[in-house]
Parts: sequence; structure tokens; C-alpha cells
Amino acid sequence: MKQKLVLILLLFPLLLAAETDFVFVEISGNKTFSKSEIYENIGLELPAWYEFWKPKKASVNPKIINSLQESLSNFYISEGFYHVKINKQEDNRSVRFIVHEGKPVIVRYIKIQSDYPIENLIELHKGERFRTSAFVQSKKAIREKMLKEGYCNFDLDAKAYVDIKKNIADLYFKLKHRMPCFFGLIKIHPPEGISQKVIRSRLLFHKNERYSIDKIKKTYSTLSGLEAFDGIQLTTRKKQSRIDTDIKLYPKQKPTRREVGIGYETNYGFKAFVHWNRKNFKGDARKLSFDLKYSQKEKLIQNGFYWPALLKIPGFDYYLDFKNEFSYSKLTYDNFEEKKLADKVHLLTDQDWFSLDLGAGLEHIKIRKFKDVCNISAGNFFLFYPYAEVIFDLRDEKINPKNGIYLSAYLEGGIRYLLSEVSYAKGIAEARAIYTYAHFTLAAKSRFGLLQEIDNKLPESKLFYAGGAFSNRAYSFNELGAFDAACGNVGGRTLLDNSVEISHPLYKKLDIALFWDSTMISQKTLNFNLDFKNGIGAGLRYNTPIGPVKFDIGFDPADTEQYAIHLQIGQSY
Repeated sequence: MKQKLVLILLLFPLLLAAETDFVFVEISGNKTFSKSEIYENIGLELPAWYEFWKPKKASVNPKIINSLQESLSNFYISEGFYHVKINKQEDNRSVRFIVHEGKPVIVRYIKIQSDYPIENLIELHKGERFRTSAFVQSKKAIREKMLKEGYCNFDLDAKAYVDIKKNIADLYFKLKHRMPCFFGLIKIHPPEGISQKVIRSRLLFHKNERYSIDKIKKTYSTLSGLEAFDGIQLTTRKKQSRIDTDIKLYPKQKPTRREVGIGYETNYGFKAFVHWNRKNFKGDARKLSFDLKYSQKEKLIQNGFYWPALLKIPGFDYYLDFKNEFSYSKLTYDNFEEKKLADKVHLLTDQDWFSLDLGAGLEHIKIRKFKDVCNISAGNFFLFYPYAEVIFDLRDEKINPKNGIYLSAYLEGGIRYLLSEVSYAKGIAEARAIYTYAHFTLAAKSRFGLLQEIDNKLPESKLFYAGGAFSNRAYSFNELGAFDAACGNVGGRTLLDNSVEISHPLYKKLDIALFWDSTMISQKTLNFNLDFKNGIGAGLRYNTPIGPVKFDIGFDPADTEQYAIHLQIGQSY
């Protein structure tokens, strides 16, 4: 009986395919477009890779063959082939569409009459094939540009005159941007238990500021970041050159979240974790959270508390959020183990392109050596340090940017006898740039770190290491220590870590990338007289709404036996 059941289960997909009423679709005569492009635009799909029992052909219900033929014709017409003819041959099992493209319509000239530069927003050019989609997208791009720059009263007249006898198209774009618009009254309707100041702290626009639709869109994101609402509604009303805004918010019905599972973390590999958080804890969008993590390299217990808009900056319409992180962790390095009890207090603000984080950290660190390694001090260390971090983010997106720059600077320092056993200063500066042209995306980043111990030595874990998915990809996480140290795998006090990457779409949401990473770490402060260790390699990127999922393989060209494989979630540039 069991053998029969297994056989039925194995044959079920084949039986199902045999009984389904469908015909195979074939397309021939296509010269300008590949079959995959045509399939995608008329709604056909090939069987997925796991559907091994199905022929690798597109299939449809026979009842929609005529409408499919019409869709194919409309696709070619929208791409400028107004004389296309689609012949059909069919039998009981298949239908073949034979495409006769004919001559395309060509753009003869483009006339622009505008008091604002729009040439680079028009996707069509003289001598190119006329495409309806490109003409529509050009109008959309002009409208979005006007609203982004604050011109809500603009007047756009765009026309395309197509002569299918002569196979030419003449395009006209007439634009008057008129006077700019400004934000007017802002009415906030917060849910019970959340004050107006919390909502205002997330607004990226204020009364009498110049209007921009980008500020409206980004405000949705900042309000969503509070994680206190199930619904956010921003309604705008135009009164001549004033834009009034109504903001309605609907509270989260299930504020508690619990997670238990197994996951993957870029630097520490596979892990088991427990997560609990309470959104809108005691009102005003406060958050309380607890985390447990267990992996081969890291064990962590952490409690977090977040209080948005706790303080208003005097003289400005901006607020500072409060965050406290209390944790106990155990982290394994190559030569030693760090146990750390820590508390870190933050006062922070995030204003879209600019963010500031000010605070102080308190750490009790215990270092245990696995073996007798020079320059590593075992024992207990007590540190107290104020810190500051500033970020300028001028990228077009934060999750998956295509153009822009990112700059950050971090500084911390401890003073002996002021709750700290060590006097020191530590600084890290980072610059990133990304640029996309003709489907190629070029990205680069550079990270520079300096550490100066003034009185007593810091624990080894506070020094610089490199390697990993966000660093030199020829090496695993924190595998690179100071190059000029008498012993291997000890931390450094000067760090230079650079990366360059170029990527290109491979298939749908999948991109392919080539990269070069270069790293230098010195045991001395302000010492740059060392050779760099390089990493070269290739990778795949699968683009998702939460950022790219990256798979990279990197090699050291000076030592081809040195390599590392990385799985990363999130953007590096």
C-alpha cells in the first residue's frame, strides 16, 4: 500500500499536466526582441526550474489564443512597429505566432519649449525608434521633477504626432514651471496615547518651507519607522501656491512581536535567536525589546529601550530621540575570547540626509587568551567613553541606492580616572560613492581608522581588524590583523580598507558583480608604510524590497589558496 501511495505522489504532477487543457506557444520571425522579452510583455511564462516534468515551452489555455495574438500585436505597435502583422498557425497541441515586424516609426525631431531644463528627462532621441512607453515615461518624469522641485502649478503640454505612412514621429514638449509652492497648514490627527510632538519629529517638511513631493514620500518612511501604526494617511490640498497637509494615523492593533528561530547573520554565520518587542510601550511610540542570540562565534543577551522625541533642540524645530542598549556578550576571535557587559546611551536624530548620534558607553571587558600570543593582554578592563557619530547620506535611496554619496565620521575617547582605566582616542571615517549608467553600477568605498592609546593599553577587541562581507572579501570576518605585528592575528591602530565594485543585471532581479578589495592594518598609529592585502572576486546580487541578497567569492591574488565565501543581506555602498 505504501509503495502504491509513493508511486501516485510521484506521478501526480505528470498526471496533472496531462489532464490540463492547454496548448504550447511558439513565436518566430522576431528580430528586434528576444523571445524572453516578448513573453514577459504579453504575460507568458516558461515553467520554473523545479517543474522538471514540464516541457520548457510557454503554454496557455486555448480560449485566450485570439486575445494573446492581439496582445502581441499591441506590444509591437507600442514599440513603434505600426505595420506589424501576426500570422497564426495552430493545431490541437500548439500555436505558432509568426511575426512580420515591418518598418518601425522613427523620431524625426523633438521640439522643446520650456523655461526649465528638461532635455535629460526625455527618454526619446532624434533618429531612434518611437516607443509609446518611452513617451509616456518622459511625461511622467517631467511631472515628478516639477513636484520634486516644488512647482505644483506647472503647465505641461506634450504631444506626439505619428505619421504611419511616412514612418515618422514628431514630438512636442511645452512646459511652464510657474511660481514655486510652499507647505501651508499641517494638521496632525494622532491616535490616543501618542503626542503630536512625536509625529512632528518625523516630519521632513514644515510650514512655509518649499514644497517637494519627495519630502511627502520620505515622511511616510520615517513615520513607518516608529512601528506604532497599522495605517498612515497623508492628504494634501492645493490652494494656489500653498499645500495644506492632513496626517491621519491608525494605531497598531497587535503591538507585541515574538520570534523564535534559526537564521543567518553576515559576520557570524548561522544562529539561533529569540526576539521579543513591544511597540508603543507606555505610549508615545516607545519600544521595549529583548534579544537572545547563539552562534558559534557570538553569544548575546540584550535589552533595548527607545523613546522618540524625548528632547527638543533649543531654537530649532527638531527633536532628539533617546535609546539605551544593555547587553552581555561573548565573542570569539582567532586568538582570544571577549566577554563584555555593556551599557550604551544614545541621543540621536535622523533628518533624512543628515543624522547625529551622541552618547556614552560603559563597558566591562574580560579577555581570555587561547594561547600565549605576544601583544595581547589578558585580564579585565573597565572603560567609559563619550562618543559622537555624524552621517551625511546623499544617496537616492537608502535600501538599494543607484546614485549618490555617503559620508560618516565616528569619534570616541576615554579619560583615565574619569570612570575609565584607559585614556585613548579612536576615530573612524568612511566615504561611499555609487553611480549608475547604462545598466552598469559602479560603487566604491573607503574606510579609515586611527587609534591612539594615551595612558594604559586597551583590550584587544577594541583594536582594528578587517575581513568579511563588508570588508576584504578574500578573508573571513576579522581574519586580518596588523600586518607589522610580531605575532599574527592581533589588532591594529591604523586601518585603511577600500573596495571597488561594478555590477550589471543578469536576469530579472539577479545581478552579477566583480569586485576588488584592498586593506592595510598597522600596529602603530599613523603608519601607512605597509603593503596592502588585496581581494578580487565575483558575486551575485538578488534584489529584494529590503535590499540585495549578496553571494560573493573572493580570492587573494598573491595567495590563491586564500579565499572566502560570503552571504550578505543589505547594501554595502
